[in-house]
Amino acid sequence: MKFDTIVIGGGMAGLSAALRLAEAGQKTLLMASGQSALHFSSGSVDLLESEGDPRAALPAFMAAHPDHPYSKVGLTNIEASLADLQRHCHEQGLPLFRQERNHQRLTPIGTLKSTWLSPETCACVTEAPAPDVLLLATIEGFRDFHPALAAANLATHARFAHCRILTGEIRLPQLAAFSRNPHEFRSADIARLFDKQQHDRQDLLTDLAREIGRMVQECGEPGCRHIVLPACLSLGLAGPRLAELEARTGCTIKEVATMPPSLIGMRMQEALKRRFLALGGTFLTSERVLGARYDGDRVVGVHSQNGDDQLFEADHFVLASGSFFSRGLESRLGGIREPIFDADVLSLPERDAWAGRRLFDHHPFMGFGVKTDDQLRVLRGGKPLANLYGAGSVLAHYDPVREGSGSGVAVATGWQAAGHILAGV
Repeated sequence: MKFDTIVIGGGMAGLSAALRLAEAGQKTLLMASGQSALHFSSGSVDLLESEGDPRAALPAFMAAHPDHPYSKVGLTNIEASLADLQRHCHEQGLPLFRQERNHQRLTPIGTLKSTWLSPETCACVTEAPAPDVLLLATIEGFRDFHPALAAANLATHARFAHCRILTGEIRLPQLAAFSRNPHEFRSADIARLFDKQQHDRQDLLTDLAREIGRMVQECGEPGCRHIVLPACLSLGLAGPRLAELEARTGCTIKEVATMPPSLIGMRMQEALKRRFLALGGTFLTSERVLGARYDGDRVVGVHSQNGDDQLFEADHFVLASGSFFSRGLESRLGGIREPIFDADVLSLPERDAWAGRRLFDHHPFMGFGVKTDDQLRVLRGGKPLANLYGAGSVLAHYDPVREGSGSGVAVATGWQAAGHILAGV
């Protein structure tokens, strides 16, 4: 089974690489071991924590961090990779919003998180003034969004000093018949019911619109026209459903990512996967790669849990298997390792030095990962493997949480790894 390129990992980095390769006409295989970190993410893309335009801050940041993945990609390519992501998402009906500086996304607990790109359905604080009245609402029985907590935290932000923040609960009796426990719903459960009822031509959306109208009327605020709901109205694209709901209620309605599993992150992955398949790519899921075969400094093929007698061969490979969460890196008492290629990794010999003493301290283990050369070729035994490139959170020398750079690094390095492959073809 021979391909031009095999991408290992179905998250943001792997998809970014696979999309560029497939669009260039390469016969591309993406091997995903299961759910990626996108199932647990907000669906937003962070570039760099910055008060102003993060693109303007990148040159100085890269100069101060020469080993950082961004430094190996370069500013022009970082911007091009993010523009490509926007284009692919738009093609799949998932437009992404951005400004000329970071905007702030509302989190499920009411804090504000700086980010660069967000799906247009998300509740975000932009350069526009905050509304005079904002209503945070949940669905009765839904456990993963608590409007009172979110409202209390949001009220502490200066941007909302003049805003009256209200809370409400939507009652949909139809949900009681959908679950054994009517007081324990998850976002995916509610979304499945909305999707099923739309397919069966039952109008649950009308009942939801009626409930929103009731809450707006009962709150006693004539200016209450801005509503935030938990992201649970569809497993697929929520934009058309929210637009219909806005037309029925006369309100502006946005959604907020809930606790995992996050439907907004799942939609992002599915949209990019659909785009990859439409471009002719091959996507294998539940296909965990366990090892590889070599010819000198080149990878010949990889094998999965189905057995080393079935070799997936290719001219080039991209390692985008994720960090500890996705088992792209393994932590052991004696250190960490990359389990597929036994690549060189950055670590610290003393385990006590891996983490800070307090929760919000700097944690060195966040910067652990696979070493690469300036072309993102993975190092093994101190030398680069000629046809293996690294991308995303498996890489060393960056801290996605501290820097606010996680998704941005994934997109940029995946896109750039593909660029190096295409340049060498």
